[in-house]
Amino acid sequence: MAVQTAWLKYYYPTEFMAAMMNSVVGNAPKVAGYIQYCRDKGIPVLPPSVNKSDRQFTVETNGEGKKCVRMGMSGVKNVGNAAVDAIVRERTLTGPYRDVFDFCRRIDSEQVNKRCVESLIMAGCFDGMGPTRLQCMRVFLTAMEANANKRKNNVAGQISLFDIGQPTADLMEEDVYPDVGEYPHRQLLEMEKEMTGVYVSGHPLDEYRDALEKLSANTAWVLDLKERPDGGVGEDGKIVLMGGILSEVHAKATKKGSMMGFATLEDLTGQIECLLFPKIYERYHGLLQQDTPVLFTGHLSVREDEDTKLLVDVVEPLVPLPAPEPDIPDVERAKRSPVKLYLRMKREQMEEVKTVLQRQPGTVPVYMNLPAEGVTLLAPRDWWCEDAEDMYATLMTTLPREDMRIVDKREAQA
Repeated sequence: MAVQTAWLKYYYPTEFMAAMMNSVVGNAPKVAGYIQYCRDKGIPVLPPSVNKSDRQFTVETNGEGKKCVRMGMSGVKNVGNAAVDAIVRERTLTGPYRDVFDFCRRIDSEQVNKRCVESLIMAGCFDGMGPTRLQCMRVFLTAMEANANKRKNNVAGQISLFDIGQPTADLMEEDVYPDVGEYPHRQLLEMEKEMTGVYVSGHPLDEYRDALEKLSANTAWVLDLKERPDGGVGEDGKIVLMGGILSEVHAKATKKGSMMGFATLEDLTGQIECLLFPKIYERYHGLLQQDTPVLFTGHLSVREDEDTKLLVDVVEPLVPLPAPEPDIPDVERAKRSPVKLYLRMKREQMEEVKTVLQRQPGTVPVYMNLPAEGVTLLAPRDWWCEDAEDMYATLMTTLPREDMRIVDKREAQA
C-alpha cells in the first residue's frame, strides 16, 4: 500500500492531492495544509466556480496546459449537494453560465435560493465572468426576484389576457451592472475564508511566507501532534517560535483583578489559541492588535482532552524577509562593496590564510596580492570575511601588519 501510494503521488501528484483533500472535506485546517503543500509544489489550487466545479475537488487543465486542483461547490457554506447537482445539471444541458444574470434566470430557485447564490458570489464562484464580486452582490437579488416573478406568471403556461402584447419580465430587465468597483483584496480573501473555511485564491500572509517557513513550528505541525500515539503529550512544555496574523484578541480580568490576554494566531495552515498571562500581557499588549502580523515565542500546553494552546512568553512584530540579492558575479559584487581587505603573501601561505578566513565567513571581499608572481587575485566567495577590522586583527598572527590593508570607501566619503 505504501509503495502504491508513493507511486501515485510521484506520477500523478495533482490527482493525488485532489483525492487527499476530498478525504478530509469538512476539516478546514487539514484542507488548508494541503492547499499550502500544493502551492509549495507548484500545483495551482483554484477557487470554486459555477462553470467548472462539481461537488468535490477535481482536476482540470488550465489555459497553459498545466494540471490544477479545482475546489468543489459543496465546500461552500450554505450550498448543499442538491443545489450543486441542480447547478451542474443545468450547465450540462444548456451550456456554461454567461454571468450572474444568466445564472439567476436559468437556475431552479427551489434548489438554489438567495442565500446560496450570495454564498457562491462571496466564495468567488462567479470570478472571471466580467463583473466584480461587489457588482454581483448588488444585482443578484433583483435578478433572483425577476426570475421568481417570471415563474409565477407562467405557472402551467397560463398568461393573463391583460399581459398579451406586454413585454415579459426577462425582456424588461437589462443586464446592467452598477459602477461600484470591487471589494478590497483583503476583504475578498476574508469572504473566501468565511464561505469555504480556507483561503483559496491567496492569503493575507503571502508576503510573510518565506519568513514563516523558517520558523520552528506551525499550526499544521501542532495539529499533527494529536495523531501521535501519545497524543502529543510528549511535546508539552516545548519552546517554539510561531508566527502569523492575530485574527482575534481580547482581555479578561483574573480573580486578582489583573488583565490576562487571549489571542488567536492564524498562519498559512490554520489557527492556534494563545494565552498571555498578566505580566506578559501587560508588557506586550501594545503589539496585540487584531489583523497584526506577530511572532510569538512560547511553550506548548498539550492536554489529552483539550486543543493544544501556546502560552506566550515574548511578542515581536513579524516582518517579511528582505528580497534576495540579485545573482551577480563575484567580481562585480566585489567592485560594488564599499569595504575590501587586501592581503600580500606567498602562494604557499594561501592555505593557512584560507583556514583563518573561513572561520568568519561574510560579505567583505578579500584580495590576495602575490608579489613573486606579479598578480592580485580575488579570493573565492567562501573566503570573504564578516568584518574587515576583526579579520585584520585575527590575521596578525599569520601575516605581518605591513602586508595587510583595509580599503573603506565610506571613510573617504565621510
